Order: sequence, then structure tokens, then C-alpha cells
Amino acid sequence: MNDDRTPYDALGVLFAKILEPVALYRALFDEGGAFRDVVYIDVNPAYERVMGIRKEDILGRPFREIWSEKEREWQDIILQVATTGIYARYEGPSYDTGKYLHAIAFSPTRSVVAVIFLDMTDWKRAEEALQEKEILLTEYRQELRTLAARLSLAEERTRREIAVKLHDRVGYSLVSLLARLRALSETHGPDDIAPAVHEVEGLLSDTRSLTLEISSPLLYEVGLEPALASLAERMLAPHGIAVDFRECGPQSHISMEIRILMYQMAQELLLNVIKHAGAKNVILRVQRGNKRVRLLVEDDGAGFSSKTPKHWGKWGGMGLFSIREKLHSVGGEIRVFSEKGKGSTVALVAPLTFEGGKPS
Repeated sequence: MNDDRTPYDALGVLFAKILEPVALYRALFDEGGAFRDVVYIDVNPAYERVMGIRKEDILGRPFREIWSEKEREWQDIILQVATTGIYARYEGPSYDTGKYLHAIAFSPTRSVVAVIFLDMTDWKRAEEALQEKEILLTEYRQELRTLAARLSLAEERTRREIAVKLHDRVGYSLVSLLARLRALSETHGPDDIAPAVHEVEGLLSDTRSLTLEISSPLLYEVGLEPALASLAERMLAPHGIAVDFRECGPQSHISMEIRILMYQMAQELLLNVIKHAGAKNVILRVQRGNKRVRLLVEDDGAGFSSKTPKHWGKWGGMGLFSIREKLHSVGGEIRVFSEKGKGSTVALVAPLTFEGGKPS
């Protein structure tokens, strides 16, 4: 019996009926044991169908005559198994066929190698499509984060414009009116003018307070730290909450965009302390570095379980989740340390400059 037919006869009908592509190869060596070639012995119908090649066109012919140099990896795996007799797997693209294949190679007899090919083309395409979608999703998520930061900056710019107009127009008008009333009090009875003077003084005070609530001029004219100190005192003092504010680090420049975002997030954190913490004391720290700025808000209130994911979205109005997303958009991060009954500490870290640019 011809040795070339022995492996095929051993596999018998099973070989022909296997649904996956299967090929039998023989590795040829010279008298000195040096490798000469790999030739086809047999292939099943599935191999013809998947590889797009006819059986009669390849039997007895060398592998290198059928396929281009790009398919060299597949010949190497056949040679490896033929030489060692050890079972092997290989996965990769077949450039000539346009397929992505997983090969299971074994040696049923000396110098003969059987290779079962699993056509994973559809799976690979699905995986690549999924990876592309994941990349797009990541890009969209980053774009949304950046957009959220830009919207916050645009909102603050609008608030700033309103505050300036309120101060310049309404504030100046009230100051002018107050001056006129005081002048009238010199020619009329003080008791007649006093109620109107007190009313205008109250309106002027309310206007100044409203201007501060809308947009802090300190943030623009003096800097982040004075604005935060004023914000904490203004927000916490009416609720009987003591604040300990300190700043440290080199006087490195913080861009206006980062100042605004840090101020907004500090405002949100302090608001949540007032609403939910039941705290008596708050520690506020601003630490500047050469490349980053760190804001620490610590309270001695009720605390919460910082390991519970729900708090990212439900703790307060804007929520820690929103703060985290905005910080991520500028390359920053948030860390929360809390335990029920033992208060909370929230640390915000951001770069000194917002690379996303100014809001349009």
C-alpha cells in the first residue's frame, strides 16, 4: 500500500465528511535530513470551499507553488509539527484567501501532518467591529466630558456678563439714588427720608449679594484661593458651620478655565455639606503644585459609604458623578473617602491649564 494514502485511509470517511477544512501534507527532507519542501497529500471538500481552490490543482504540488510568500507562517507550522511530532496551534490571517484562520496541526505518522482549519473570519470581523465601536464610544464619552466642561465654562461666562451688568447698571443706579436721598435728607426732615434711605440701602446690599452669587468677581480679579475662602464663609456661616481655609504650594498660574471649574465644583460640594452632611466644621484646602492643583473638602458630618456606586450619581444636585466626569474631561480626578458617622473627605485634582480650550 502506498504510504501517501495510509493517513487518508486511516481517517477514512471521517476525513471526507469533516465540516471544517482539513489538509494532509508531507514534509520532504533530503538524505542529509535538511528540509526541502512541503507538498499536499489530500484535502477535504470543506478545504476546497473555504480556501477557494480545487483539489486536483494542488495534490502532489509544493505548498510554496500554491501560496505566496505571505503564507509562509502556515508552512512553518507544518514543518514544526513534522519535525517535532508535537501537536501545535496557530492563529492568524491568510492574506491570499482573505480569511482569518485557526489551525490545529498534528502528525498522524512520520513526516505527515494533518491540519484542521477553523474559519474564524466572521468572528474576527465582529471582534474588530466591536473594538472599533469601543474606540468610538470612548471618543464620544471623552467628547461629552469635554462638552460638559465647555458648557460649564460658557454658563459661567454668561453668569459673569449678567453679574457685571447687574453691578454696573443696577448697582450704580441704586448708589446714585441713595446719594440723592441722602442729599434730600439735608434739606428735609431726616425722619421723612430715613425709610426710603434704608430701603435703598437694603436693595443695594441685596444687589451686591446677588452679584456675588451669580459670579464671584474675586475669582477674576484676585484668584482662586480668595474666591474659595469668600465662598465658604458666605455659604457656611449662615448655617453655623465653621470653616478652616488654608492654601499652600508655589504661586503657579492657574488658567481661568480651571479656576472656574474648581470654583463651581467646590460650590457644589459645600452645598451638599449644607444639605446632607449635618456637619459643624469644614476644612477647605487648596494645594498648588508645579503642574496640578488640589482642592480638599473635609467635613465632620454624617458621612456615607463611599464604596456604594449609587452615590456617584445621587449624592446631591450635580453629584459626584458629574464632578468626576468634568474632572476627567480636563485630565483631572476625584477621590472620595467617607464612612458613616465619621464625616467625608473629597479631593479634587486638576491640571493648571485646561487643554480643551475656551468655550465658544
